[in-house]
Amino acid sequence: MKIAIVAPVMVFVPPKKYGGIELIVDMLAHGLAKRNHSVTVFCAGGSTIAGDGIERVETSPYPTREHPDEHRFWEEKQLRAVLDRQNEFDLIHFNYEPIIFRTVINGKETNLLDQFNKQAALTFHNTTNIQQHIEYYRSHGSLYRHTMIFVSENQRSRVSFFPNARVIYNAIPTEQFRVEDKKENYLLFLGRIMREKGILEAIAVAKKTRIPLIIVAKVDNADEKFYESEVKLLVDGTLIRYVGEVDFSAKVEYLKKARCLLFPVHWEEPFGLVMIEALACGTPVIAFRMGSVPEIIKHGVNGYIVDDVDAMANAVYDTPKISSQACRESVEARFTVDRMVGEYEGLFRNMVE
Repeated sequence: MKIAIVAPVMVFVPPKKYGGIELIVDMLAHGLAKRNHSVTVFCAGGSTIAGDGIERVETSPYPTREHPDEHRFWEEKQLRAVLDRQNEFDLIHFNYEPIIFRTVINGKETNLLDQFNKQAALTFHNTTNIQQHIEYYRSHGSLYRHTMIFVSENQRSRVSFFPNARVIYNAIPTEQFRVEDKKENYLLFLGRIMREKGILEAIAVAKKTRIPLIIVAKVDNADEKFYESEVKLLVDGTLIRYVGEVDFSAKVEYLKKARCLLFPVHWEEPFGLVMIEALACGTPVIAFRMGSVPEIIKHGVNGYIVDDVDAMANAVYDTPKISSQACRESVEARFTVDRMVGEYEGLFRNMVE
């Protein structure tokens, strides 16, 4: 098959540091190319994805995460570039939600998806609980001819009216994550520093247990004020240690040695890639009962699902009961790259046929 994969223009493909969607795009493109498909990746300028069977098309001069005022301009330009080349492909896979295609042409609101003469597959990577978006999807039946892909059952549940829908879980390259049985006595928070990710709750758990918390995370411009006003003052360098954003190898080192990963999200996290990264290192996860957590964490087997800070703190003391091998096996059984690529390939074949 000739497949176009369209990645957001916010981050390099593959990402240099933070960038879950772009990591999935990179793995999927290489996986499909290894299965003898021709893959064209539309992505941000400066991306380095390359290989046999892979063509890279840069549709912005640079990643737009640091240029938010320009983001929508380059995003829409990318969509139009794909539209112009659509007949070169058997199938187009967008890593965007349908709402992203909403625009105005000649003073009239339209959705660019309606201008594609081929079916497209769209993977939702973000939350689906925005009521305005739900109402828009309900009232635009023209979008229903396309295939909608979700990364968890929880994410799909709010827009279950889409007739052509599939859940395909994300994956990680398990061979790049080594299991460590001997853990060090620290808690880990990994991701982005933002209120919804639960950084304040993670700090509260560290204070309750008196076990050091290492924060491996980036601060986006949009969250700088929150970090400066509410988080920074709590970082003492001893009990609460902030190391910032790190590269892949350093991330794995922190993951495999941690006593546990804290995942105290209080929003409907669509998937939470960091959970399976920790589990692949044999590190249990303690998470709030939100979003995809119950689909990934099996309580008492590879971690604990809790409802508040006190319960999370109590669960920290139980982490020695969790087997590192059980954590690893929970990933190998469900979240490998080969499984993910195979599911996408099967879906794409059915769509083309």
